[in-house]
Amino acid sequence: MNRIAYALMLVLLSGIAKAETAYVTDMLQLDMYATPAMTGGSIKKLRSGDSMKVLERDGRRARVRAGGMEGWVKSLYIVNVEPARARVNQLERSNAGLENTVNKLRAQLEVEQSKVSELTASQGSGAEQLADAQAELEQFRAENQRLENKLDSYAGSVPLNWLLIVALISLAGGGWAGWYYIDRRSRARHGGYRVY
Repeated sequence: MNRIAYALMLVLLSGIAKAETAYVTDMLQLDMYATPAMTGGSIKKLRSGDSMKVLERDGRRARVRAGGMEGWVKSLYIVNVEPARARVNQLERSNAGLENTVNKLRAQLEVEQSKVSELTASQGSGAEQLADAQAELEQFRAENQRLENKLDSYAGSVPLNWLLIVALISLAGGGWAGWYYIDRRSRARHGGYRVY
């Protein structure tokens, strides 16, 4: 008995494992008729998701206006909520738009990230340049301090070229004063005449 139960379970499980998954479609085509009897040929075909105005309900029938036409349909196949397929289509269009926006934003993000990378690289080289400039500034400060100290040591002294200028002026002035003195004495001795 146990063997039969095991065999039966194996057969059932293998049947379940081979079954494929399927879904019920909500696609529907609804005929609109000119008369409430809904006989004869349809005047319009309505598809799942088409909107219509319900003008009157009469049991299993409804008088509707759709696409500029009025007619009768089976009220069993009309609902007040938009069918899932129409909502899915609308969501897919919205999703496609959002995907486009996301792709644009990703491309823009890549551009901005490359700009940030360039700025980071230039900031690194700018930091190196700043460090070099600061080192050079420190060298200039040290040289300036050395020159100021040297200038302080010469604070009481007169520059050499000034001394040379004063010496030349003194020599020229002394030579002229000596000549003038000799000339005056010579004139005074000789009655106003110059004798050399």
